[in-house]
Amino acid sequence: MRHWMGVSALRAVFLFSFFLVANSVFSYPLVPDPQITQGELCTKNDPDFTYYRYPEKIPYCKRSVSWERRQEIYNDYHIPSECRRRYTIDHFIPLSLGGDNSDINLWPEHVLVRAMRPHLEGELYLALKEGRLTQEEAIDIVVSEKMKENQKILN
Repeated sequence: MRHWMGVSALRAVFLFSFFLVANSVFSYPLVPDPQITQGELCTKNDPDFTYYRYPEKIPYCKRSVSWERRQEIYNDYHIPSECRRRYTIDHFIPLSLGGDNSDINLWPEHVLVRAMRPHLEGELYLALKEGRLTQEEAIDIVVSEKMKENQKILN
């Protein structure tokens, strides 16, 4: 019984400490703000369109996000300049799945959040390339994963 109480107390201290650290580390977004970042797909009329990919013939846009635009995205999300090194500007719908470079498809993703799904985009890319998934299915998976990251971290 004492052992169990000691483990419970240790667990409570750990969870409380984690909460404090998570609160300070993650005082900015863990998921995209749907008011700012809804996601956008590349089209053949997009200035960054290069060609069609996959059996499904999905328009592909080359990466084109300037330093100035990155700063605007950080500003839209109210991330102070001293914290920006902990973030990367991410495509909500990845370019590899047919996303574009528009502001509504970009958001600042914390590096620890990104590290929680290191192979997801690569696996979805291969599934699209091999015709095992449709673009819609791949996007549903990546959006679901990106929107539930805060639950994984804080639970």
